Amino acid sequence: WLVAVEAIGLIAFPLCYYLLPRLKDRGYAVSKPLGILLLAYLSWILSVLHILPSLQLTVLGLCIVLGGVSGWFAWKHRRELVEFVLKERVILLVSEGIFLAVFVAWVVYRAYDPSISHTEQPMDFAFLNASIRSDLGPPEDPWLRGHAVSYYYFGYWMMGTLSKLTGVTSNI
Repeated sequence: WLVAVEAIGLIAFPLCYYLLPRLKDRGYAVSKPLGILLLAYLSWILSVLHILPSLQLTVLGLCIVLGGVSGWFAWKHRRELVEFVLKERVILLVSEGIFLAVFVAWVVYRAYDPSISHTEQPMDFAFLNASIRSDLGPPEDPWLRGHAVSYYYFGYWMMGTLSKLTGVTSNI
C-alpha cells in the first residue's frame, strides 16, 4: 500500500501544485489523500454509470491516464517544479517523514491488534469487502442480499480501490 499511496501522491501533486498555489508546500501534503479521492471517485462514477467495471485493470488504467496527464503538466512546468522542490525541500521532506512515521506507527499498532472484534469493525469489514467485490457500483448490501448499500460507503470504496490496485486482500 505504501508504494501505491506514494505513487498516487506523486500523480496528484501537479494537480495540487496548480490548484493550491497559496500553500507553502503547494498542496504536497494533501496530494496523497486527494489522489486517492480522485482515483476512487473516477472508479466509482465509471462503475455506477456502467461505463467501466471497477476492476484492478480499470483502476490501473485510471492511474496510467492520470499519470500521463500529470506527467504532461509536470513536463510543461518542469523548471518551475524543480525550482520549487529545491527551494522547499525541507518542508517536503518533513511532510514525507510525518506521513511515513504515522504510517509505520499504524502498521505496528495493527500488527499487535489485528482483530476486528469491537465497536463497528465487523460492519466496516463487511462494507469494505462489499466495495471490493463490487464491479459495478453501488456495492451490494452485505446484510440484505440483492439490494444496494443504503448507507454512506464511499470511504470503503476508496480503501477498496487501493486494495484492488495493489492486489492486497482485505484480510491483510
